[in-house]
Amino acid sequence: MTNQLTLLFSCACLLFASCGSTMNDHRSTADHLDELPAIVMPGMLRAVIEIPAGTVEKRQYDPATNTFPIDERNGVPRRIAFLPYPANYGFIPGTKMNKEEGGDGDAVDVFVICGAVPSGTVMVVEPIGIIELLDAGERDDKLIALPVDSALRTIEADDIHELPQAARDILVTWLLNYDPADGAELIAVKGKADALATVERWITK
Repeated sequence: MTNQLTLLFSCACLLFASCGSTMNDHRSTADHLDELPAIVMPGMLRAVIEIPAGTVEKRQYDPATNTFPIDERNGVPRRIAFLPYPANYGFIPGTKMNKEEGGDGDAVDVFVICGAVPSGTVMVVEPIGIIELLDAGERDDKLIALPVDSALRTIEADDIHELPQAARDILVTWLLNYDPADGAELIAVKGKADALATVERWITK
């Protein structure tokens, strides 16, 4: 019986580690969250959440302080003057969309569809698609992903095209309208294979 309990406990610890949750889970891997490896295993990525679903403050990770302060524009804190974020928003660590190659110079952005989680949460996610956008002449694509932990999921899909049309429309409409100053333009909505290819293209480590 003791051996069985030990085995069950070990399996539970491995499962928890694979699903990842908070900043401290990966301190031994990197000093800063943006330095974490993007890929956990084939088809699974890390996502660092900057902005919880349902909020309006535009937060951005600051690697110098390892915190998530509210972003500023022209010295004024940024708040979304539109509907709140429809999903948890963050980035895929270990990636950078190089300006020299048409990117915006930042990590690949990601929307994680599930209930709200705190800023600083590190999640293991399954990418299901990508919304390709152009912002001021630069690519500003948004990965769409679901948590690997099924207990956190609010919807099931293997590919973005399996999401209800209404859900896809909400995400696209929100991205095109939440910040008129950005003037984002839609290029395409593509599936899982293109999402993974995008991450692999911009991966740095």
